Order: sequence, then structure tokens, then C-alpha cells
Amino acid sequence: MIRPDLADIEPYRWQEGWEGAVPEGVPVLRLDQNTQPRSPRWYAGAAARLAAVPVHSYPDSRYGPLREAIAEYAGFPPEQVIPTDGADEALILCALLALSPGDRAHARRPHYAMFENATRLAGGVLSDDPAGARLTWICTPHNPTGADTPEEALERREGLVVIDQAYVEFGGTDLSRLALERENTVVVRTLSKAFAVAAARVGYILAPPALAAKLEAIRPPGSISSHSAALAQLALADPDEMLRNVAETVGERSRMAEALRGLGWHIPDSRTNFLFCDLGEPNTATVDRLLGAAIVVRTFDALPNHIRLTLGTPADNDRVLEALGASAPSAATGRGGRTATVERRTRETQIACSVDLDGTGASRVTTGIGFLDHMLTALALHSMIDIDLICTGDLWVDAHHTVEDVAIVLGGGLDAALGDRKGIARYGDARAPLDEALVHAAVDLGGRGFSRVDLGLRGPSLGELPATLIPHFADSLSRSGRMAIHLEGSGGDDHHVVEAAFKALALALREACATDARRAGAVPSTKGAV
Repeated sequence: MIRPDLADIEPYRWQEGWEGAVPEGVPVLRLDQNTQPRSPRWYAGAAARLAAVPVHSYPDSRYGPLREAIAEYAGFPPEQVIPTDGADEALILCALLALSPGDRAHARRPHYAMFENATRLAGGVLSDDPAGARLTWICTPHNPTGADTPEEALERREGLVVIDQAYVEFGGTDLSRLALERENTVVVRTLSKAFAVAAARVGYILAPPALAAKLEAIRPPGSISSHSAALAQLALADPDEMLRNVAETVGERSRMAEALRGLGWHIPDSRTNFLFCDLGEPNTATVDRLLGAAIVVRTFDALPNHIRLTLGTPADNDRVLEALGASAPSAATGRGGRTATVERRTRETQIACSVDLDGTGASRVTTGIGFLDHMLTALALHSMIDIDLICTGDLWVDAHHTVEDVAIVLGGGLDAALGDRKGIARYGDARAPLDEALVHAAVDLGGRGFSRVDLGLRGPSLGELPATLIPHFADSLSRSGRMAIHLEGSGGDDHHVVEAAFKALALALREACATDARRAGAVPSTKGAV
């Protein structure tokens, strides 16, 4: 019943065997899958769009809108774009197209494990020797080493040449032109890595016309779900979001490489979202040490002195460095000046927030609750505090967890950015009108959390934000930010009242956070401390 050449084939797995070694109850940090550490910013508000996608029928297997979106992004004719169920389906299609039983394929070692699996599924044999190969696998930027090796792809070869560029957005050389210039070359890419939609499983092939037609013919109909296609189109519609996230990853790549080299490890230059680390000794002790901190990295049986480390958020990476005892500037608590980055992950929400007290009022806020986004944008603008905040919360339950945790994280960011609070004005008092509404806000950054809110709201909600959560937001913000907040006001329109409240709070915070040169850096308290 089983083909003899597949009798010993094993499934592709990410890191295995770690479950029993992780301390119970500690959140596990998976740094073995080479995915981005956060969902895209637009994802928090995508539920309503996905709900409009029909679920009772098959997807249109031509994938016209998705094909057009990929073509526009890649700069390719749409008819030469083949959407696939992740890059792995693309690799399998290429193997099925090129190989007959017994044919040889070539990939240099070490190589991505799916090259061998795809080759064997087609009945072929993977070889280190390129001579006589009907299919050549090339991965650049390379997995697992991270190296960008375009010269390998530029060499002329016989048979089908498949260039895997899953990580190209992280700094690799764009080789897609080879699929336009050569009749035997295709380029495989994915939205799983840089675009951060790995769960959607969408990849694509860029191919010359003759190969594109045949790949299209053997592609299973409807292998990409309608929801996955919709997610991919949302991702491709916002390439700037992808580029911002990639830039953060690239910055962390440099910081982490420098820190890990300080341990005496050899870290080759990487053009991916991971680091390939030669420890100079068996990796067992290091892997155990990381597992003791609930951190999972990738190991390879054939490379016992190496680990592959996916780059996480700044806070994730600080957690790795702390577990390893490595020395590096912390990225999670501040990047110089009065700035801070705070993250929070629970079963209910995942939040990342950066603040700059001496900013220009710039903001990028996404919580999935439109009215809350609007209010936090106003808070940033009028306080002149830069706020970058993204939250993915369990809004299918209700808004409570998201609102509460956003306030906790934002307050924690303000607290961290204020530091020891030396030299600040400490107190802020402001009024803000909005048409018939008028709100008075007073704040004290004295180190004690307290809130009092009296706004006389009449309705049950403001958009998707329950009115009862406005006082709760202020209370959570005050406790986490270690500040007193008083808000008092009234008006005939609840929207106007709440917006005036956030604007008044912003003005009061701006006044309280300001530095007073006359204090000469002293703590503004008779106690000498906050």
C-alpha cells in the first residue's frame, strides 16, 4: 500500500521534544518557526470584513483579486503569478512538474527540509551533486544560515531551477527578474514571513509563461481558503505596515547579533528574520537553559553545535538575552530620552505600546474598537506624546478586556517613560470644550494611582465602546501609570463629552509631564521621592 521510497519518510516538524522541559504555567516563547512576532496592525479590525466572506461555497479557484494583488506587489504580469497554499505547496507543485520516479534533484546542504520531502513525494532523489539534476533547489536568503547568496541563483543550470525567496523582504537580493528572463526558472515566495499572516498559509510562484500554465494546471482547485485569500489581500493592501514591522525586526537582528557575539558565539551575517548561531560547543546546555526560561529555539540533528533563533519583539529578545546572561542595551524599557516600550500578553489580549513623552503627538493606534482608537489618537495629538499601540483582544467576548488591558499597558508605558520623575512639573490642570460639552481634567504624577470620573454619560455605549468602561479605563490608566486622574464634565452628547474628556486629559498630561528647569532635576515632592 505504501511506495517503497516513502516507507521511511517523516513529516516536517518545527522543534520537538520541548513540552516536558518547560516550567508549568510559564508562557512559552516559540522562536523556532521564523514568523513575525505580532499580527499585523490591520488584523485587529479585520473581523467584520472576514464575516462578509461567504463560507458555504468553495473559493473561486482562479483567485483573480488575489492574483492581481500579488502581481501588483511583485511587479509581475498576473498570468505569471500562481497563488498557492503557502510556499510549501508551491515547492511540491514544482517537484511534481519536474520530476519522474528516480529523477535527481539537487540542493546544497544544509537545506530546508521541505526540499527533500517535496522531491521524495514526486518520486525523485535529492543529491548533493548538481550534475544531471532535473531540478535545482536554491534558497536565498538561505534557511537555515540566513545568508544572501544571489550568485548561486545567477549560475546557468539545466532543468527546472526553483529559487525559494521566502525571506527576501528582510534584506535579500530580489531575483524575481530571473523568472522573466529565463524559461527554466521560477521564484517561490510567501506572505507567512514578512507580511505576518503565517496562519493564512498563502504563498505564490512567479514563473515564465509556459511553466506558469503547467503549474496552474496541476494546482489543486481551491487549495487556498476564501478567508485566507481575503487575509492575504488585506496584507498586500498595506505594504507600508509590513515594511515598518520588517524594519523593527532588522533593527533587532543587529542588536541581538551583537549581544550574542559577546557570548563568543559565531553569528554569520543574516538577511532573514532569524540568526544562525554557532555556539562552538554542543548546544545541549544552551537549549536546556532556554527551555528553563520557557524559550523554544530550533536545533538540527546534523548541526549539534548550532541553534537557529527567530527574532521576536524587543521584549521577547530581552527575555532571551536575560536567560543567556548576555549583555546588551534593553530595547523594551526605552530607546533613549523619555521613551518606553511595554508589551503584555494574556489569554485575553496581546498588546504592544511605545510612547515618547517629548514627541510631536504622532500616533498609530489599533485596538479593534474604533471609538477607542479615535480617543487615543486625540490623547496623543493634544498631549504631544507619541503613542504607537496595537492590541489584538477577545472582542468576540466583549470590549472589557481590551479596554482594561490597553489602559494598563499605556499607563505602564507612561510610567516607564517618566522614570524617576525628576524635574517634571508633576501637576496638570486643563479644560476642554467640544460644542455643548465641557470637561475639566486634573492629574498628579505623584506616584499614586487614583481616579475619579463624573461625566454624566446618558447612553449605554459609544460605538462599540460601552460607556461604563470610560471610568474603568481612567482607573486602570491611573493605577498602572501611578497617577491621580480627575475628570468632571457634562454635555448633551455623550460622544462630545468623552472626546472633551480625553482632550482635557491630554492637555493636563502635557502640562504635568513637562520638565521644569527650575527644579534642577529634583523630584517634585517634599518626600524626595515619588
